[in-house]
Amino acid sequence: SWMKLKGLLVLSWLILSCTESSFIDRDFLVLFSADGVERTVYDFESSYVAHLISTGKNDSYDEREAHLAKMIDDILLANSGINKGLKNHPIYQAAVDYQKRKSMIDSYFVDEMDEKIVPLTDDEIRLAYAKKQRKVYVRHLYSKNKDDIEQAYDSLQSGINFVDIANKFYETLDYDSSAGYLGPVNYFGVDDVFAEAAYSTNENEYSKPIRTRLGYHIVFVEHITFPAILAEDEYQYRKQGIESQLRLRKQQLISNDYVFELMSELDVQTNTQNLIELRDIISNLDINSIVQETVNPENAEVIWTDNRINKLTNSFDRNAVLATYELDGQLQVFSFGEYLNWLPYLSFQESKLRLGASVGRGLRNQVLYEMAQKRNYDEDDRVKQKVDKRAVEILSELNQYQMSIQAVKDTTFLIVPESFRDRLISSKNLLVQAEYWKIPANSMVEAMSVKNEIEQGSSPIVYPGYQRVDFSSIDNSESDYDLVRKSLIETPIIASSSQTGWMVIQVNRREITQIDTETNVNNLQRSFKVFSTIQTELDSLRSQANIDINTELFEEMYKIWSPSNM
Repeated sequence: SWMKLKGLLVLSWLILSCTESSFIDRDFLVLFSADGVERTVYDFESSYVAHLISTGKNDSYDEREAHLAKMIDDILLANSGINKGLKNHPIYQAAVDYQKRKSMIDSYFVDEMDEKIVPLTDDEIRLAYAKKQRKVYVRHLYSKNKDDIEQAYDSLQSGINFVDIANKFYETLDYDSSAGYLGPVNYFGVDDVFAEAAYSTNENEYSKPIRTRLGYHIVFVEHITFPAILAEDEYQYRKQGIESQLRLRKQQLISNDYVFELMSELDVQTNTQNLIELRDIISNLDINSIVQETVNPENAEVIWTDNRINKLTNSFDRNAVLATYELDGQLQVFSFGEYLNWLPYLSFQESKLRLGASVGRGLRNQVLYEMAQKRNYDEDDRVKQKVDKRAVEILSELNQYQMSIQAVKDTTFLIVPESFRDRLISSKNLLVQAEYWKIPANSMVEAMSVKNEIEQGSSPIVYPGYQRVDFSSIDNSESDYDLVRKSLIETPIIASSSQTGWMVIQVNRREITQIDTETNVNNLQRSFKVFSTIQTELDSLRSQANIDINTELFEEMYKIWSPSNM
């Protein structure tokens, strides 16, 4: 059964150096499969480590087990969604199309930079090989706020113990000796900047503040273990793979230089008159808007909302030329219509205050996509793999959403368990009425990524599973109740509930009033039906699924992760 199976799952997130004498690169060993869909050690490790880094959580048996179960459940729910015809759903098709465009740009971008990298020397490859064989156990401090990290760094510089600072930084209820502890990180298994900081810091020392794609960090190296011997024959066997990984890292680290060179070669010429007219229109978009409640002054200007995009679409000529550029010797036009296509991923604040820079970002995305199209990157295996994985996530969420809708419409009476009913106690006398939107996510790291993109200017409406809830009552038995009640107005937050998982949610309007207890109890039926429907579906899928997990590999991973082996 699934419960017996879970008892055998002993996870960790570092496997590559588990047996220094092994000639098998375990990155690509299949860790588990579910109904024919395989996931490798690398798939799990990269997903799980990113989750730990972005949340600041400590690694634990329960955390690893839950992450694996989530990955398996997503596959089962996705296959179920296919059988229900969800591949024809417009949200699925739109999300997959976006992932395809994005993946085409990413893969093309990496390959182009590959040509600009100086060939690696044998010494560089040997050093990377040696680092890959090490086990570097780390702690870290993490924040989206640069000032918080810099203040923590000043405290470290003054001589305060890292663990003491970590307890204060993460606001632990009781002193936690494992505060900020991540365990061993693999040289090629985490964010490039994070890995370089960890592997360039001596034992019992900390790095300078670094910035990764997730935010700001200070890395503390708790312990380093070295292999007993670095065999020459093993190095020669692994050399080609190490070289590829190291080249990819260098590609990613020089990406900003590449973009600058690319744009410089395009001979971009902007249409000043059209940009001035467009800037004036954008500046006046919100003049007649009614603000329901006080908004966060910073976030209010960031997002290109669907309402703003719709207003802008009807206010300017789609064929108006914003800029021209030369690509492959031919003069190309970047129109307002093409700029509109990229607006959901751009910043409203930048469009309003620095329109030229915003148009430049949209033009850059368009150029990379066109170049990728010409070179048939839609057929690239890397693109297909990324699209397939994203498709699983989207289908899983759509399937759960449709089951939720079906459950709400069901009028059958169910007996609600006391354990579920008890969730009413903390706020049973309050009724929350609100207007809000939410975007489901498969993990904390995905939710953080979505939140970051929205804060940088992406519109929430473009994300798979986006759901807008018009102003209405929310019973305190519903999973969104506490999230909506406690949220700041007009501010996207990362949230999680046992019923619906991770999400990004933003409340735009809210009213809280007193109600009687009976109203809450009656409405509890609806919430429990949603939970029960999804859980019943999962139980059925699990009982019929062909799930194969390499438990021996899990055991090895756990032994390597355990701090007692340091």
